Amino acid sequence: MLKRLAILLWAVALWNSATAQSQLKRYDTDFRLSQKNFVMTVPIEIERGQIYLPVTIQGRQYRFKLDTGASQGVIYDDVDIEGLKVLGFIQSEDAAGQSRRVTTVELPSFRLDSLTISGFKVQRMHRLVIREDEDGIIGFALFHRGLAAKIDTRNSVMILTDRKKYFRREQGEALKYRLKWHVPYVNISPFEGATEEVLFDSGSPLLYAINSERFAQMQATVPSVEGQIEGVTFGSHAIGHFGSERSHQITLLSLDSLKWGGFSLQEVHCNTVQGGSHIGAPLLRYGAMIIDPFRKQLVFQPYDGLTSCVVANRRPDVVIVEKEGKAMIGMVMEQGRAWQAGFRHDYVIEKVDGESITFDQFNSYRWVKDQEYEFTLRLPIGILTTLRSIWPLQYNQK
Repeated sequence: MLKRLAILLWAVALWNSATAQSQLKRYDTDFRLSQKNFVMTVPIEIERGQIYLPVTIQGRQYRFKLDTGASQGVIYDDVDIEGLKVLGFIQSEDAAGQSRRVTTVELPSFRLDSLTISGFKVQRMHRLVIREDEDGIIGFALFHRGLAAKIDTRNSVMILTDRKKYFRREQGEALKYRLKWHVPYVNISPFEGATEEVLFDSGSPLLYAINSERFAQMQATVPSVEGQIEGVTFGSHAIGHFGSERSHQITLLSLDSLKWGGFSLQEVHCNTVQGGSHIGAPLLRYGAMIIDPFRKQLVFQPYDGLTSCVVANRRPDVVIVEKEGKAMIGMVMEQGRAWQAGFRHDYVIEKVDGESITFDQFNSYRWVKDQEYEFTLRLPIGILTTLRSIWPLQYNQK
């Protein structure tokens, strides 16, 4: 889910340690490049709708997710890299709005294609969802410190340059962005007659999500909102670095049109979240994106020169979140397949076929299509119950 790491400037006020404060003064987001006046094409991989970069450190290749919703980046604490330089601590906030003090480190010099990057700072973090093919995150600092890029998922490449005017003649739907917590926010239109400032977050698997409080404001003032509400449920949906969002009322939406400038995404199914509003990685299925830090703008280039597309994404029947190391039913759609099987919000999955199972194990379990499993579930009142069902039951988002 969404992995936004917002560096809070008031963090130093939380620390009493003089050592930590002096370390913070030496910490910045600058880095050094081995080349000047260059243009290069970097191959990217697209998995689960998200972008991965091949990064070489000390002769070994790693895979880093490209996450514009993260300020600097992350190296996970289960990834072994020699030569990490500890710089101190910062207060970091995740996609679910939870905050923790985390260690900041400087990566050893690494290569992106033929470009060597030195002095790049990231946070050292534990991860809730372990994927063997993901070693860390490269955040928006890669761009806002002086590199422009064009991300083209159709051709699986990212064009990277330090030339200020390289993309100036490119056409597309340009939106000015504003840096907040070192990540880019733009104004889009989710409803007729309404605009909203949202994070452009290539680290999120959701096409669009709207903050619950912001939605309530628009519902009260924008007449077009009411007719696009599909229903209301209760639960949690987002998983951040530090845990899942708390359970809350979730409004289910079917947007007639989600507009990025003059480009319209039609029939978009989405919902409210407790974290910040954002537009995520699925946007890049419909066009390339130019990130121009010199003019502080994002230029969306629809594939085939289209002015609109029909998304018609299907909503998952059930959402799994993490609770105390276990897989928990975060949200379940009434009358969906998971509901009919007996799964309910806040049920914790303790065992599968009699074997205890953790959140990580559940996410990496090798499910057999159409095979029935026995699930041992802990209800919110503490008692255990069992049911039999096939799995997975949720639809993959389009």
